[in-house]
Amino acid sequence: MNFRTPLSALFPGTSGRLLTALVDHHAADAARPLTLNELSKNAAVTPTQLEAALFRLGLLGLIAPRRKGAAVHLVAGHIAWAALHQLTDLRSRVIDTVREQAQAHLHPAPAYLALNGAVIEGTASHPADVLELIVVPPATASADWQHGVAALVTQLSRALGNVVVHRSAHDTREAEAMGGRSAVRVFPP
Repeated sequence: MNFRTPLSALFPGTSGRLLTALVDHHAADAARPLTLNELSKNAAVTPTQLEAALFRLGLLGLIAPRRKGAAVHLVAGHIAWAALHQLTDLRSRVIDTVREQAQAHLHPAPAYLALNGAVIEGTASHPADVLELIVVPPATASADWQHGVAALVTQLSRALGNVVVHRSAHDTREAEAMGGRSAVRVFPP
């Protein structure tokens, strides 16, 4: 999965670049109209290509009806904007997914679990970009507890579309040193 520009990854070409630019504009100042030149520059799309894509967005109700060449007015309250915003920032959803899957696969819960790497940083742009799990097993972990970690890694790799790896630490101090300042703690919450 491309976590850097997910809309462009999901909707290749003009549509993805246009949606990315419009979602950015919606977040910054949805009430301000966009000129075609401004939108063309922000989306890296020619004005001619924009017209066809804008027509389709108008049919969906994301932008107000307009004449060819006219400024673009977003329908700020359209229900799809919230979903599009969620797609542009998947970081919190990744954290929630890891937490949910860890609860399903790791019994008892880990003493410490943190995330590191390009996926959680939001810079992953290729399936080979990594999400690293840094795990401290609980004191009461059975001998086969690591099988749950392996199942978690496999499940997350499928769910995220990226490589997921894990490293085990003996204690929280060692785990925090492995992850550094950029690691995001999942357990304990």
